[in-house]
Amino acid sequence: MTDENIRPRALVIAPAFFGYEKDIVAEFERQGYATTFIDERPSTSTVALAALRVRKGLIGRLINKYYRRKWSTLASSGFEIVLVVKGEATPRWFLENLRKSNAGAHFVFYSYDALANLSSCETILDCFDELLSFDRDDVAARPDFDYLPLFYTKEFELPADGTPIRPRRYRLSFVGTLHTERYAFAKRLFVGRTGVFGFFYSQARWYFAVSKYITREHISVPWADVSFQKLDRERVADIFRNSVAVLDMPRRGQAGLTMRTFEVLASGAVLVTTNAAITSEPFFDPAWVVVVPSDLDDVKSNDLQASLDAIAIPPGPPPAFDRYSLESWVRAIVTAPRAGKGGS
Repeated sequence: MTDENIRPRALVIAPAFFGYEKDIVAEFERQGYATTFIDERPSTSTVALAALRVRKGLIGRLINKYYRRKWSTLASSGFEIVLVVKGEATPRWFLENLRKSNAGAHFVFYSYDALANLSSCETILDCFDELLSFDRDDVAARPDFDYLPLFYTKEFELPADGTPIRPRRYRLSFVGTLHTERYAFAKRLFVGRTGVFGFFYSQARWYFAVSKYITREHISVPWADVSFQKLDRERVADIFRNSVAVLDMPRRGQAGLTMRTFEVLASGAVLVTTNAAITSEPFFDPAWVVVVPSDLDDVKSNDLQASLDAIAIPPGPPPAFDRYSLESWVRAIVTAPRAGKGGS
């Protein structure tokens, strides 16, 4: 009998999101699970992704064909845990078939987006034993959901001795996908400051051109400020470890803490964020987290600049911050079903 036959099996169904899905699978494997991965979406084309959000029925045939092909390879598999992340495309019939052929499996749903943005997943939620969200507001509004925040990966951990880098190249930095509000926010805080670093990513030159010249969403964003190549995670981690503070601005309507939240704090930098929901977290401390309003017109410029100037390099991550590692995140999913509403 091979090791693969002895180990418990896990099925992870998740969209590809900046390689984090690969890290999740690797961590399941590290924790002893023979793990099968399925990309939750049948296509990553711009048209298909838009259809998933706006009118899922437009690509219904594509979805069913894709999942029928996947089912043909899984029908005889015996899974102990099935994790579905977001569930925008996963059809109900597929989950029902999985349940019938894996009667003892624990089915877990996880969302790293506000549920208001995932209306298409509502029809499958009753297929799961456990519903988890990164958004405390959604958990408060939905008694069937429990809270599980996101995580950081090993690239963002400090060296083994835990010593932060001193001195640091950047006083203030931002790394993220280009959104008009984020760009304006970062540039506003960068003005008049030295030692700043900004990286704004757009998925394609044609996409940025449309948003700049046709929809005019990014009319004020210069081409020179935009990158069409992603930074690898090691480079992002290096930027954070060499920053006194890092900016974070989630999308409007999203109370869940971004992945950046945990990556910045794990790297030993101070987080400057517009997400006031972070004040409810057990690790919140003004020495590590500075909360500012997304509308900077609500803040006196001098007061804000003074608060940024006063930021000091912390002695490392907040206490007991390893509870937000990917290792802890996977362990929470596989060992703590129905851990209790509102837990952290």
